[in-house]
Amino acid sequence: MHGLTVRLAGAWAWRLLLAICLIALVAVPVQAAKKAAKEAAAKDASKKDLPAVCQASSKDDDKSKDDEDEEDDDDDDEEESGVKFDLAGACATLTGGVSYTYQKTKQNASGLPFIVTRSGKVSKGADSNSVTASVGLETSRETRLGEFTTSVSAEWSKSTGDGTSSGAFSVTGWTVGLGGLEVGYTGTLMSFWDGDFLSTANSPKRSANIVSYEHELFENLKLAVSIESSLMTTPTDTSGLVDFNFSDPVYVGRGLYETDDVTVHVSGLVRRADFSASPLLPLFRDTATTRTGWAASLGFKLPLEFIAEDDDFTFQATYAVDASSYLGTTTDLAIYQNTVRVTGPTRGWSAVGSFHHVFSEQFEANIFASYLALDAELLLAKPSARTFRTGVNLFWKPHEKIKLGAEIGYIDMKLDPQGVLGIFDGASGRATVGYLSLSAEL
Repeated sequence: MHGLTVRLAGAWAWRLLLAICLIALVAVPVQAAKKAAKEAAAKDASKKDLPAVCQASSKDDDKSKDDEDEEDDDDDDEEESGVKFDLAGACATLTGGVSYTYQKTKQNASGLPFIVTRSGKVSKGADSNSVTASVGLETSRETRLGEFTTSVSAEWSKSTGDGTSSGAFSVTGWTVGLGGLEVGYTGTLMSFWDGDFLSTANSPKRSANIVSYEHELFENLKLAVSIESSLMTTPTDTSGLVDFNFSDPVYVGRGLYETDDVTVHVSGLVRRADFSASPLLPLFRDTATTRTGWAASLGFKLPLEFIAEDDDFTFQATYAVDASSYLGTTTDLAIYQNTVRVTGPTRGWSAVGSFHHVFSEQFEANIFASYLALDAELLLAKPSARTFRTGVNLFWKPHEKIKLGAEIGYIDMKLDPQGVLGIFDGASGRATVGYLSLSAEL
């Protein structure tokens, strides 16, 4: 009797388990369908609120994308950010935001500057507070010659130890484009890796005066060429709107292959490296004061949907000869410009990789590691610099427009002057840097 009861209970347990599985198989897709329908209705409602010129642009975009339902959530956020309105017949998007960042560093006695501010200043202090307010305006309209676009962005920032009493205002970018042609002050074509990290977000971007043309050679493959000015390490002020200087041009080419499965970036540059003003001139390997500098870069981005839907891994490696400004992260660039006192022929390489993971709509995290090796090509010595950098962060979005972040990073910088006095401002050192941030966008 007892065995019969056990068998009956077991049979009912299997039936109950089977029923639960069948309910789950039906309920989960139904809930997912309801959620998708609700999101689609919200998207359609938002489109109805757009001005007519922006609705037309949105419809054109939808027709050009066969897999709209498979777009990343990040792309949706970018489309919905800002306020859209009709500006003299063009679709205009106004964006803006404010942010606060606190940096705290703990390092050994090397005295190297590890804190970088938005103005490009570096600090040897133990902590820093930064407040930034930004605004941007983009417009687009269709013409017989193609899409005509304009953009301008600016920001005000105040940081501890930036040398100002009331902060500084700067133009962070502007562009005018028609079809594939673009002119402005914007990011170099050599840039690809752009992780979401407080350490790099708090330093100036690799921006330059640029004239570029991009053409879609095949489906998913775009080629671009540009003439750029030499990279600056600090944002331009309001004179950047009229100061368009190509006295020291850089010639850049880029290939970009984009599919749902992978994005591949290949780029290279050639420039004239002028060392006529360098105090190290007698130590050069030859008597030439100018050399041909060049750099090559390879990058890729891989979706990691087997981990989570919006996860991805991004990587970029660069090799440069007499073009050290294109190595490493933007934070490395700012620190090296303040650590290396004099310039001369150089050779180096860098690599950076990062992993982005989304836990939910409210939480996401990132981790990265980078390495930079730079050697001076002198006659009797090879001064060298090596930097290893890593960091991990966590972001929380209590609201779609509000973001709180915490990040911890480690830096190991080794400087070997090899007897060349005055080439480096500081000695080898290590540091741990922490960041806390709060930001809100329009």
